Amino acid sequence: MSFKNLKITCVKAEGQCSRAKPGDSFYVRNARLEIPPGQSICIFALGSILQPITAAIIKSQEGEGLLDVLDQWQCPDPLAKVIFKIEEEKT
Repeated sequence: MSFKNLKITCVKAEGQCSRAKPGDSFYVRNARLEIPPGQSICIFALGSILQPITAAIIKSQEGEGLLDVLDQWQCPDPLAKVIFKIEEEKT
C-alpha cells in the first residue's frame, strides 16, 4: 500500500501554549513521523490530529479525500488556541 506524504504546520498559536509556534512543521512520509532537528510536537496536539493524519495519508480519488473537506485542526488545550494545517507534501 502506498501513502500520501504530508506536511503538518502550526499556522496559529494563541494563549499560553509554549510548545507550538507558527511556522513549526513536521512530516508524515511513508506513514512515518519525521520531526526536523530542533523542533518538537506536543503529545496532546499530536494525539488530537493523529486520526485526521491517518485518514489523510490514504490515497483517494481526487476530491474525495479528507483534506478536500477540511485541512485545519485545533489542539484540545483549553488554555491555548493552536491550529495545525495538514497538507499533501509537494515533491
